[in-house]
Amino acid sequence: MKKVLFLNLLGIMLFGIGNQFATAQQMQERQMTVQELAKSLRENNIQLKIANTSIKVADARIGEVKTNRLPDISTDVSAFYLSDVTIYNTGFKKLQTVDLPNFGNQFNLNASQLIFAGGKINKSIALAELSKTLSEDQLNNTEQGVKLNATELYLSLYNLQNQKVILENNKSLATKRTQNTKLFYDQDMITKNEMLRAEVLERQLEQSILQVQNAILITNKNLTLLAGLDENILIVPTIDNIQHNVREQNEQYYRQIAFAKNPQLNASDTQIVIAEKNLELTRTDRLPVLAAFAGYNSSRPQTSGTPVDLYSNTYQVGLSLSYDIESIFKNRKREAVDKVLIDQAELQKESVRQQIEADVNAAYKNYLQAVEQREVSIINRDAADENYRITDLKYKNQLITYLEIIDASNTKLQADLKVLDDQTDIILNYVRLLRVTGQL
Repeated sequence: MKKVLFLNLLGIMLFGIGNQFATAQQMQERQMTVQELAKSLRENNIQLKIANTSIKVADARIGEVKTNRLPDISTDVSAFYLSDVTIYNTGFKKLQTVDLPNFGNQFNLNASQLIFAGGKINKSIALAELSKTLSEDQLNNTEQGVKLNATELYLSLYNLQNQKVILENNKSLATKRTQNTKLFYDQDMITKNEMLRAEVLERQLEQSILQVQNAILITNKNLTLLAGLDENILIVPTIDNIQHNVREQNEQYYRQIAFAKNPQLNASDTQIVIAEKNLELTRTDRLPVLAAFAGYNSSRPQTSGTPVDLYSNTYQVGLSLSYDIESIFKNRKREAVDKVLIDQAELQKESVRQQIEADVNAAYKNYLQAVEQREVSIINRDAADENYRITDLKYKNQLITYLEIIDASNTKLQADLKVLDDQTDIILNYVRLLRVTGQL
């Protein structure tokens, strides 16, 4: 019963591997550089499109605010039925009826132009322009973040695809070892236990390949969604044209670049200016408002004299001066709020600056560590390869047990994977350093 169950599980596992490979084979492979990926992101990424729309909205609002510089003009035209006039005495006794023209009409035209309001309109326009600048900073930050996310997926895909190659190479070696153990077992040179160990190791590698293949498909799906690519494309990353070398510069160099170019810090500066401009705008409410106005009125009939069936035309031109007295008391509270918001924006900037400094330090230190680790990993990989070669030769000559070649095989596999991880980490930490310095 256990044997049947084992065979069923093995069949399901192999069927799953076959399905995964069939899915991967149906996909069209496309070699893509990181520069081509960045181009696709700029053209297709939905987050960047939303951020671009925010800039367009901010630009439209600038135009809307600028219309406040134009004069306000209004007009109205009315036509109406006017009844005759019935005259009563104080006892409500009808005395007479006076005939009037029953058709009436009226036309009014009014215009006003703001002359002085403490610079409120200009400050409102400047505030709208700052909002656009903030949207541009946020677009830059979004683009940097999207590029980082995409590059992390890209490097993860590179790592997984190369993991698969390493595992397949090790599986090929494991298959040969299994064949040798079966040959040795048939010749009564080894015990069945050693043959079973070889088969188990081979199946474990098959499981690892299945897991990596599944991770490749998931990572590729996420990357194609982010870059707006067809889901049937299997991206094949290449890192040959990625330049990464920061050893010639120290951490202070990258910190200064980050303080100058990081979009989050630029956005913090803009937030401070916006808060200061809001305070200036609030203070304008304490000033009087001066405006010019003009109006024209034409109406028929005129009921205040004779003859009645005539047009009465009037016009007016003048200046108006108004002052909101309650602003003397209320604006102090509003200004106090604006001042607190300025302090808050400055503290937020300092918080962002500290986080940037920490991110630069982490990316720089992790990069150097990955470079040093890779140098050691390459030495270890070469040693592990030589150790496996010698151990395999000894096993074929029956000088050692299968446990030793399993240990040598695992050491070789882990050494190969460690070199790959270190190579990926070098590039990843360099990309993170570019992100925090606003250069990605």
